[in-house]
Amino acid sequence: MDQNIKNRLVGIIVIFALAVIFLPMILDGSGVRKDKLEVVIPPQPLVSANPEFESKIIELNAEVDDLPELEPRFVDENSSKNKIERVDTAKVDSKTEPQVKKIKAKADVAAKVKEGGDSWVLQVGSFTDRDKALVQRDKIRKSNIAAVFIEQFKIDNKSSFRVRLGPFINRDQTKVAQNKIKAKHNIDGIIMKYER
Repeated sequence: MDQNIKNRLVGIIVIFALAVIFLPMILDGSGVRKDKLEVVIPPQPLVSANPEFESKIIELNAEVDDLPELEPRFVDENSSKNKIERVDTAKVDSKTEPQVKKIKAKADVAAKVKEGGDSWVLQVGSFTDRDKALVQRDKIRKSNIAAVFIEQFKIDNKSSFRVRLGPFINRDQTKVAQNKIKAKHNIDGIIMKYER
């Protein structure tokens, strides 16, 4: 073997031995300093109670309690214009007491029975004149978008007739009906939860 080749082989073996010894020391990461990130969250600020706001909230709650309750009622051509039956519980005599108890029991059962989620309606008009509400209802019925009905509400002893479409099982269906009414009749309807 030539001397030159021997020197090259010895050189390669020495370099390889040095690489095996020193390379793990360099690449083990012992010389790298790891930075730690600290997140400092400040304490919650102390906010003193403002009695002015609390009195305003109490005042607003009292105003809401004083609002009159709405009395919904379905209306059709055969119903009388202003006939709404109400039972004043303060003026109940012994003859009407069983009827009042039945009405209250039915109302309690109806309140407990509501299952299946919310339903939605699209209100397309509100009129104080019953005939105008009927005209609006008939006009919208011809388009066959959805069921159209009129509900009568009494607010401060004044009747109001609301023309509504539905009820729909979800808000998306109500939105589709709203878009169709807007396209066909140029009426901006209001989507509402149906409380029945």
